[in-house]
Amino acid sequence: MNFALLAVLATALLATPMILFKYKAKLSWWSRYCLATVPVAYTWAGWKIAAVAYGFLGYEGGTKNLHGCLAAGIDWTSLVGYGFFLMIPCLYLAAPLSLWLLLSAGARHR
Repeated sequence: MNFALLAVLATALLATPMILFKYKAKLSWWSRYCLATVPVAYTWAGWKIAAVAYGFLGYEGGTKNLHGCLAAGIDWTSLVGYGFFLMIPCLYLAAPLSLWLLLSAGARHR
């Protein structure tokens, strides 16, 4: 499951610029701007969902030793941990990448 989540993260960070630059003549402006926000939207939303879930579901322990992460009979520890991990790519990779893609799309807008 962790491999699948990291594959989704890599797709959000790598496929978006490739799609924008490969199909730039075929995409409408609305879709260019929406695609440019995909990396930051995915990472920020995952980070915030994990922060809300940490408090809402009553997890015990610190962020390093999550335990008691059971809700509806399912252990949510790995998903909450992955959500907290998304803070790092959000701040250092996704936000600058999305800003650059938005500026690039805006500069090409006629």
